[in-house]
Amino acid sequence: MSNQEPQERTDPVEELDELMTDESAEPGMSYTIEYDDDTDSADAGADDTDTADNIDAEPEATAEPSADGAGTGDEEAAAAANTAAAALDEPDEEDSTDDVDDSVFRAYPMFSMRGVTVADAKTGEHIWNDLSMRCEAGTSYGVLVDAHNTRQHDTLVALMAGFAHPAEGSVMTKATPLHDLTPLELRGHRIGVLLQQFALRGDLSAAANLEYAMDASNRNYLKPIAVLAQELLTRVGFAPRGDDNATQAERSRALVRTLGAVDRARVMVARAIATDPDIVLADEPTATLDETDAATILDLLRAQVHGESKQRTVIVVTTDPHVAGAMDETIDLTH
Repeated sequence: MSNQEPQERTDPVEELDELMTDESAEPGMSYTIEYDDDTDSADAGADDTDTADNIDAEPEATAEPSADGAGTGDEEAAAAANTAAAALDEPDEEDSTDDVDDSVFRAYPMFSMRGVTVADAKTGEHIWNDLSMRCEAGTSYGVLVDAHNTRQHDTLVALMAGFAHPAEGSVMTKATPLHDLTPLELRGHRIGVLLQQFALRGDLSAAANLEYAMDASNRNYLKPIAVLAQELLTRVGFAPRGDDNATQAERSRALVRTLGAVDRARVMVARAIATDPDIVLADEPTATLDETDAATILDLLRAQVHGESKQRTVIVVTTDPHVAGAMDETIDLTH
């Protein structure tokens, strides 16, 4: 990056990137979902107690067999015990365990907002009130917002990206609130963001933009980041696979500010997934594109739910019903 041109003005995204590279930030945090075994223990204890009670009560419950029906009571008791044992078969226990697993994953989707309320700092007017949504891994979502309420739109994107936090409620990724994560952990590891502005550095090449993001994330990569950057650009169609290595490399060195709208959009997608995030959040990614190019980028975004090593959640915030409808599921917040 020694050939980078100096910036003529301060780019607001640099302040965020400097914060993301803060050496005092802790490395990516991990989380563990622990299953509660108290129920099983309690059941086991109850079974032991019942067994002990039955043993103690057995001498009192045993009656002297009659001369003509000796052993009849014992046979009936044995038959009843066998019937009870047959009812407690192993498949039911496995089904119960599966239900517990399913309930845990349903409780902690990849991204969620629960009872989120945000008010204007000056007027106290509610911008969002008791907003809830959930987005699962392996699915793309189009979040439709009111085209005439830019304050709601901008606030929603800020909340979802972790730039702002609600006065009430929670914004979470899996079981972790976004406000518990540092900017480096959040936007360097968990969420890849495509904003309408400041998504790319115009003074850097396409490849250098990706390398810059990977450097800032402090992640460990199995390959040199220059190699990974070229692979990502090829994957999003910026440097077509049909080109030879020299042609791809030359194209990747073009400054972003010289690129057309669709090529810039491709680089934005590549940069958003450069750190292999769990969530890709895009704000109006097709706003500057014609219909054909918009369809190309929406297909590209939808394809990112299937990462090389994981299933992602892709969320597109838009005022265009057609864009929202192009995703797997639509969340309509206009009502």
